[in-house]
Amino acid sequence: MADVEHQIQKAICDYLDLTGLCYWAVPNGGNRNVITAKKLKAEGVKSGVPDITIICTGRYVGLEVKKPKTTTPKGRLSKNQKRMIKKIEEAGAHVEVVYSLEDAIKIVEKLLYSIDRNYKYIEDKWYAAL
Repeated sequence: MADVEHQIQKAICDYLDLTGLCYWAVPNGGNRNVITAKKLKAEGVKSGVPDITIICTGRYVGLEVKKPKTTTPKGRLSKNQKRMIKKIEEAGAHVEVVYSLEDAIKIVEKLLYSIDRNYKYIEDKWYAAL
């Protein structure tokens, strides 16, 4: 993960810690030796899984963190990431690509405010207006 993406993901995780939501980061990136890579693949590690998983009242939301456009182009999804996002969404969950802490906050707020006091979904497709 590029340093800019690392800083954004760290800020998102700091924010999620403050919210108390159930979440975790998926450390799929990075350089590994061949033996470690084979072990991880055998244990079920999948290419293209979003960087952060959030679970809130039974809903899965994946956040894929990408570098925003600066003097260089913004980060893009790989083919494996596109395939995995499609698979996750076909399974009934949702994935968002985020380029900043602000992007992530908007998604979390939408998630939290789409649930009424009895933890019933206000909208079937809560993320439709994102």
